[in-house]
Amino acid sequence: MKAKKNVAQNVGFKEKQPSTRKSIEKKPQKLTERDLENLMGVNRPTYKRGHGGAFRQQ
Repeated sequence: MKAKKNVAQNVGFKEKQPSTRKSIEKKPQKLTERDLENLMGVNRPTYKRGHGGAFRQQ
């Protein structure tokens, strides 16, 4: 009788070692209302097409 080898054991993949680094926890970034509005582009100038197809600031 032939003994079956565990095929999954030697497929060529290395087992993952537990990481020795400590996990660094990131602090949540606190943004003010002004920062959020700036990111969203709320207070930007608006432009529309005028006579002749040129853009004009509103």
